[in-house]
Amino acid sequence: MPKPKLDINFAYQKAVSYSQYSIYKQCQYQWYLTYIKKESSFKPSIYLVYGTAMHETIQSYLQTMYEKSGKAADELDLNKMLEDRLVENYKISLQENKNEHFTTKEELKEFLADGQSTLDWLKKNRKKYFSIRNTELVGIEIPILQPVLEDIPNVLMNGSIDFIIYEKNTESYTIYDIKTSTKGWSDYEKKDQTKINQILLYKRFYSKVMNVPEEKIDVKFFIVKRKVYQNPDYPIYRVQEFVPPNGKKKVEDAIKDLSLFIRECFTVDAKYNKDRLYPKNLNSCKFCPYTNKPELCDKKS
Repeated sequence: MPKPKLDINFAYQKAVSYSQYSIYKQCQYQWYLTYIKKESSFKPSIYLVYGTAMHETIQSYLQTMYEKSGKAADELDLNKMLEDRLVENYKISLQENKNEHFTTKEELKEFLADGQSTLDWLKKNRKKYFSIRNTELVGIEIPILQPVLEDIPNVLMNGSIDFIIYEKNTESYTIYDIKTSTKGWSDYEKKDQTKINQILLYKRFYSKVMNVPEEKIDVKFFIVKRKVYQNPDYPIYRVQEFVPPNGKKKVEDAIKDLSLFIRECFTVDAKYNKDRLYPKNLNSCKFCPYTNKPELCDKKS
């Protein structure tokens, strides 16, 4: 199946990502500082670097498995691949951070060792999660760029689906979103509707752009743990799968929430709405990049 052709004219269109929508849901004032005031909010971390490296390594493994064979995939040196991607992504983030280090060699080694243990486990247990028989890999990093509202057509949702698997027998698709996590998702993460909405939005837009009925599309979070509890009485799983409720109503609710964000933050001609107040959420200050910048945010309502 071909990838959708994407094109955007930044002279009169704006692309909004799930990340932008997520920031707005977390704190409207943080979104205001980042996107309207254009204050720098880049804050590199070893978690982001590691997450990107693990994504790229797993995607390469899957691509080899589906396009060549499981044997060829298992022969890949995933440990070396992860190390190379970790180093390369760290260099990129370091440059973006004006060459100021944001982690230590010891921490990098720890993350690398954890990731390599996870990859070794995934190789040994891949048949629990992926079958080559009667399935095919539709694509990796499948782009999504679609208008959300008919009356604000020049604000487009911009995203990228980690990978999609097609099941030939049922003629159905499964959208996968890879998440790296220290110890897996708890009930708190599983009930975070903003987090869940990302994959629900992808379901709607992929259905629309590829003309695939939504009932033929499933969704799944593929959660890759970095740490596991050692318990001899229970099997240890370094991968956690989570299928959120994704029926028609849930998808429609996600679209309505994204639509509300766009209506509140953009004008009909796709300009940022500068004529409204963006309140602060003082409960989110711990994770805000502006938390130590009182000149930008005084943490007062």
